[in-house]
Amino acid sequence: LEKQRPIGALLLPPISENDDLAALCENLGVRYVRIGSAPLDDAKHCISSNDREVVAEAVRRLIALGHRRIGFVRGPVGFRSAAERETGFLEALAEAGLDLPPAFNAPGNYRYTAGIEAGEALLSPAAPPTAIFCSNDEMAAGVMSVAHSKGMKVPEQLSIIGFDDSPTATHIWPALSTVRWPIHEMGIRAAQTLVPDFLAPGTKVAEGAVLASTFVERQSVAPPSTMAVRPLWVNCAALSTVMKISSLSSCRW
Repeated sequence: LEKQRPIGALLLPPISENDDLAALCENLGVRYVRIGSAPLDDAKHCISSNDREVVAEAVRRLIALGHRRIGFVRGPVGFRSAAERETGFLEALAEAGLDLPPAFNAPGNYRYTAGIEAGEALLSPAAPPTAIFCSNDEMAAGVMSVAHSKGMKVPEQLSIIGFDDSPTATHIWPALSTVRWPIHEMGIRAAQTLVPDFLAPGTKVAEGAVLASTFVERQSVAPPSTMAVRPLWVNCAALSTVMKISSLSSCRW
């Protein structure tokens, strides 16, 4: 930064969460705008969203549908976005008098493979969650893949919600209910805030440093099934043998 002296710096997550980098820009006189999941700076230096509130809204929707056993797949440790989403999730549970058992709380890193690992951990017990909130769409896709492999129907036996509304959300089946993060609008607002003197005369710059995310409900959520556990696969040959033995033992010779 000191050598190149750029006109401005647009700081994206997770780098935008680095206060030292923001302070360096300030000290060098470099304009900067940070994009984040929560306010990270004053209004002229930050464009943020409302991750905590919108995640709570999504989880309330699950609770309203009747879900009480709700699992969670976390984001990477140290990421502000992960912390905001986890806080919103826990706040919604607390409002409903619910808790998050350790067995329903899986680590993640925003990658598909982490969703696979989380899905195996959450869905292997005899009584798995009836719904799972994943901190991004990639991990939600991984969880859904595991559910399919175990013969669990989505959403009839498992509801899944992601975060981002990335292309992945509509490229899997059933289409994923998710939180739409307004990254396009945030990028435009950040650029306008960063270099307002480069805009064409008469360009209207929208006010406000917080752009609301929205919950998008698709086909991956439904009321919980009356079945408490996933289907029990029966060895039909063994069952037939048992039935024959039972029938013979009941005969009078």
